[in-house]
Amino acid sequence: MPILASSLTATGVFWACLSLAAAILTCSGFYLPFWLQGALFNSTEVSFGSFRRCSYPRMEEDGGVKIVHECGRYTTFYDIPSISWQISTITVGIGASTSLLVAFTAIAACCVADVVTKRAARVLGLVQTLTAIIILVGGAIYPNGWGTREVQEVCGGISDSYYLGTCQLSWSFYLMGSGVVLLFFCAVLSLWASRIKPHSYRI
Repeated sequence: MPILASSLTATGVFWACLSLAAAILTCSGFYLPFWLQGALFNSTEVSFGSFRRCSYPRMEEDGGVKIVHECGRYTTFYDIPSISWQISTITVGIGASTSLLVAFTAIAACCVADVVTKRAARVLGLVQTLTAIIILVGGAIYPNGWGTREVQEVCGGISDSYYLGTCQLSWSFYLMGSGVVLLFFCAVLSLWASRIKPHSYRI
């Protein structure tokens, strides 16, 4: 009997591919600073993530203000302007990293026999569910920081916790949300991902 090159079923291969897609979406959405979009001085487009920002004012030596048109992270973790954003950075970062680890494991199972058993696939599916919940929690905490001075400056001065003012959610936030939806779907697919039962290996 030929040795199988993979322990995954056809559904399992689909699960592995979707797991990788979900990981790419969540990691990209987490890193790219386009969660929230507004305008500074009613003309300069400004975007925020949880720990990065695009376009920001900088004080010049002559006392003037210059707009720096580039994206970058805050200098230190504690420079992130809101405790809610700090928490969001930690939770979403953990979730995105975990989704990537699960995806690599699933992809490895496509090429190597006996990497993922039925039980292991279900455990990985459970991890994907928990990962999606962690990212959701981080995303839900993020709007609590909309009342900070930095956000109010670009949201018409009227933004507050869970109120956007003149700003709007931007595309990388939705990118991350799409990854979360895929993670939940992957968790369901994991139930039929493997053809190998525990302790069914042959010596």
